[in-house]
Amino acid sequence: MNINITIQCATCDEKTNCRIGMSNRSEQPLRFCCQSCGSPIDIEIRKNGVSFAGAKQVETLPFDDKTNFVDLHLDYPVSFEKYVMGYTPFLRASQRVEPEYLLLHMSRLDHLNAELTKFRDFKLLINLYIKSKWSLFKSVCWDVFRVKLKTEKPEDLNAALYAVIAIMMFPFEYPGQNTESVEFYSDLTKDLHENKLAAMNAFMDEILNSGFLKNLQIDCLEIYPRILDAELPLRPAFFLDFDEEYKNSPIPMRVSSDAFESYKDLYKDISEIISRQFVLPAGLNNLIKRGNHNAFKPEIGKAANGKDYTPKSLHQFADVSFGTKLDYIDDSWLPPLEGGADNELRNAIAHFKTEYDDTTQTITYYPKREGIKQKKGRQISFLQFMHQLLITYREMHRLHHLVKCLFYYQFLIRK
Repeated sequence: MNINITIQCATCDEKTNCRIGMSNRSEQPLRFCCQSCGSPIDIEIRKNGVSFAGAKQVETLPFDDKTNFVDLHLDYPVSFEKYVMGYTPFLRASQRVEPEYLLLHMSRLDHLNAELTKFRDFKLLINLYIKSKWSLFKSVCWDVFRVKLKTEKPEDLNAALYAVIAIMMFPFEYPGQNTESVEFYSDLTKDLHENKLAAMNAFMDEILNSGFLKNLQIDCLEIYPRILDAELPLRPAFFLDFDEEYKNSPIPMRVSSDAFESYKDLYKDISEIISRQFVLPAGLNNLIKRGNHNAFKPEIGKAANGKDYTPKSLHQFADVSFGTKLDYIDDSWLPPLEGGADNELRNAIAHFKTEYDDTTQTITYYPKREGIKQKKGRQISFLQFMHQLLITYREMHRLHHLVKCLFYYQFLIRK
């Protein structure tokens, strides 16, 4: 279902024709900027009506090339193309991907809509787990999510926690990715237990006794509620999983959302967690190939000037910069997820500069030091950035499964 309306900007009086594709979300907050003066215009659709901020609704004008036009939809990418009768975002999407992908996209959105009312309880559950409030944790698991704890043993508490995470975070997954990861990690730990037990014990002792594994788990858990808070601009980014042409298009595409500033820190924080997570595959890689989690390949870090930067231990590797960590993992058994860690984008956000044009929803970022002159900027659309955020989250989530498997190895096998 679509509705057509004309609104008038409260700042410059410019009129804009809006075609709004209806989502199944109970509340639909939409935003765009006036193409004349750049002022933000908000439209919120609820069961009891429509409200406006920064503009007012006027008598609907003919949808022609003379009047500014915007397509708006929470669930699908929307381009800056001119108005074409009937060529809605949904119709455009249905013509660009296979029917099964469109159905999968819709099922993820339906699941997200159904779980919206549980967002607050999910945040509470994560907090209760982190603070070890087991009685309340147990109650929320059952009362809200219908997940029942068998006992309050660590393995059962973890099982309940990750069952709830699977329920809430399902829409953000890529099909099959998590199942493959868990099976792979389980087989790996089993093999190391059977064939390199002493070395595996030494590795586990270091990451457990130092508190590294537990702290890493907590860092990951704190990201999930923040991803749920970003669900509005992530909704159309789900669709880019299946539409390569949209994903790689240089044309900026409007996403009805909050500004880029709201989410760039989330991207940076997830990237920092991934950097710490890389310690685990690095240690296991050393263990598999050299029988010692601290033993990196000799001279793998030797520079052209003859200086050898090869880490002497896993502890030293943890302090290596994010952008070079993978260089010290030789022929890794766990290749990074494609697009899961863009170091240049992270550097621009964390250390250098980013600019956001909220009229075109285009991001310009400067990934390198250039003194006082910043000329070598790169551009991506806000939608492309949100899909990059989604992939980066998936890399963190995939590596969090390794954290989970190592805890299960400790609880169920070592003990």
